[in-house]
Amino acid sequence: MPLSVPQALDLLKSAVTPSKPSSPSPVPSTPRSTSKAPAATTSTQRNLSAFAPFDRDQFVGRLATFKAVFWGQLPEEVCEFEWARRGWVERRDGRRGIDCGLCHACVEVVWDWNRLREKVLEDRRMLAEKKDEENSVAEGGEKENGIGEGPAPGNHAENGAENVMETGQLSQFDDDIFATGAADEDEGTTLLLKYYTPLLSSGHKSKCPWASKSTDTTVLRLSPQLLSLLNLQSRLTSLSAILGSFPSSERTFLPKPLPVSLPSSLTEFDPRIIQAGVAGWSGQILGKRGLLTCGTCHRRVGLWTYTKEDGDTLNLIAEHKRYCPWINAAVQTGMAGWEYVFASLEPKTSSSKRGREGEDEGEVKQNRIKKLREMLKSLKK
Repeated sequence: MPLSVPQALDLLKSAVTPSKPSSPSPVPSTPRSTSKAPAATTSTQRNLSAFAPFDRDQFVGRLATFKAVFWGQLPEEVCEFEWARRGWVERRDGRRGIDCGLCHACVEVVWDWNRLREKVLEDRRMLAEKKDEENSVAEGGEKENGIGEGPAPGNHAENGAENVMETGQLSQFDDDIFATGAADEDEGTTLLLKYYTPLLSSGHKSKCPWASKSTDTTVLRLSPQLLSLLNLQSRLTSLSAILGSFPSSERTFLPKPLPVSLPSSLTEFDPRIIQAGVAGWSGQILGKRGLLTCGTCHRRVGLWTYTKEDGDTLNLIAEHKRYCPWINAAVQTGMAGWEYVFASLEPKTSSSKRGREGEDEGEVKQNRIKKLREMLKSLKK
């Protein structure tokens, strides 16, 4: 049975997960200054290498590092949301892929099976040659100096492990996965998922806590504060600055039409930016152009692409990333974020003040008190 709006709102308030303190940073703390107050901490300023799977700000901060459009084009199983859940951030060395600030493992993402297969086979060949060379050196050392006089154990193995980690722990796959190339795009995608999905966890080094833990999707849920009328007004103020960039009302889409009667604090705003604010968007100016921005999924939408009168419709829901709690009810728990905000704008009907059998509000309270007294009497007996 679906939840009513009041029940869903109560569920949201009771289900909000408080952020747990992150692990201590390895960087020594600086002495507190008495002359200048410390700056407020934001998700981008936080130490993203800390292991804090229950910290929402850490999670949002990791998601913010995935700036390449490429990530949004990957299947859901290996999109940026899944990598960030397991402690990964986008690489900053110019190569496409991810790394872990905690264990310093890295995985290069090559989303073409035939290219990846060639790279893996070449890396395997080089690794095998290196091991043969090490074995030869070790055997030579034993003959010359006796048993136990070869290279120090572990040093070369560590270098080899780093090479394997760079291409994605090659030894965990059966040889037959690399036996042939992909016949078509669908087969290539299947093989790539088989290769990369395990690396979400196993790509970390064995002692890294992210190898066995991940952030629950509901940690990303929006707090009641972010869904409040006050927060909506703040978003509307930023959206007002880019009102001239919006397409016409006919080409601005929200699944439900706005209520005819709105709270008095919203009547001064254009209906289009109210729709955008309800859907979780804020406004930003880039040069002289208007942008829609989402602080949770970090989606940025250039409104200049919708300026033509015969252009596409601006779908305020579809423009969010698919995992965003503003549109994803499973992540938000209960209803999508925009639905909570929309429900707060709907006028309260008279039926909400009456009982199931047409009782007025006073009668409902009296009946509740009567039932409570009867329950207390039964407990005394």
